[in-house]
Amino acid sequence: MEEVDKGHHVHFSEDTDAMGNTLITVKEKQEGREYEAHVGFLQINHRYHIDVTLPVKDASDGYVVGDAPSVYCRGTDLQVTENRELQVSLELLAYKEKLLREKLILLRPAGGLLQLTILARVLGKGKGTPMLRDNIKCIGVEVDDESEASDWQGFS
Repeated sequence: MEEVDKGHHVHFSEDTDAMGNTLITVKEKQEGREYEAHVGFLQINHRYHIDVTLPVKDASDGYVVGDAPSVYCRGTDLQVTENRELQVSLELLAYKEKLLREKLILLRPAGGLLQLTILARVLGKGKGTPMLRDNIKCIGVEVDDESEASDWQGFS
């Protein structure tokens, strides 16, 4: 009766803290110039407010959000944290299923660019509701034009 099935175990990802909270994972791709933020699972047609903290050395020098290369992701605010890191607040619309990759450009105070790439896995309609990571809030749901709630009557 003490037999244990070793093939079935629950594994938690490495991006949780000691309390079990899920964190946004930030990876530096090019030193001080390009970062990737893995925000986990999101739901299709939902709009999110996301705060990403970047470990840049010159955070207090006055970064500004550049022109938005995408209509689905836009920077809304930049703040310097107590640890002298740069906190980027953004809005993201999960507009397609599977892997979502959106870029945000920040202008450096001394010239040049800093690129932040947001990576998310987007669950389709009816695929469940994801548990959001820390610093991610759902702020709205877009109407699905192809849903049964549409007022389109079809061809007569």
